Amino acid sequence: MAGTTSPTASAYFAEMQALFEQIDCDAIDRYAKELFKAWLEGRTVYVFGNGGSAYGASHHVTDYIKTARVEGEKALRAVSLVDNLGLLTALGNDISYDDIFRYPLEAMAKAGDVSVAISCSGNSGNVVKALEWAKDNRLLTVAITGFSGGKIGKIADIHINIPNENYGIIEDLQLSVGHIAAQGLKSRVFEMNGVAS
Repeated sequence: MAGTTSPTASAYFAEMQALFEQIDCDAIDRYAKELFKAWLEGRTVYVFGNGGSAYGASHHVTDYIKTARVEGEKALRAVSLVDNLGLLTALGNDISYDDIFRYPLEAMAKAGDVSVAISCSGNSGNVVKALEWAKDNRLLTVAITGFSGGKIGKIADIHINIPNENYGIIEDLQLSVGHIAAQGLKSRVFEMNGVAS
């Protein structure tokens, strides 16, 4: 598996810090704005990824539903496509591992919903197929990637790239994207209600 490592904590954090100015903050803010629009319009956000990015998808959804919720307001409709282990293994075993995210999207998603792929490489067959299906069926597509963004970076309407090859650092900052987007969503709901966040 490709990827780099940092030998010490100080090297790890120095590498992470050097990335801060390379990340497109406007793309993250656009993503947060799209989550707010989805919240306003009652549209659904579907998040998915493999390995560490699978846990990242679940973490993002937890923050979008719980942490971003404002008391007295509805929560964002957000779904992690990695959380139904029975469905994932049935599809992987009986159909194809490349279809594990496309199938549930086909079953549940509607035009105008939001499809969010989290991937370090951006090239896993299942995230590529799901994002292609989402694009073809008029969902807003978002890719949160590492390395150079891979195939999904080229597909997505919004591409948030962590331009690095250390999986740990990429996944740390992909989680940060979810935290920032959740806080951006919550802040916009507060602002709509005339309340300081």
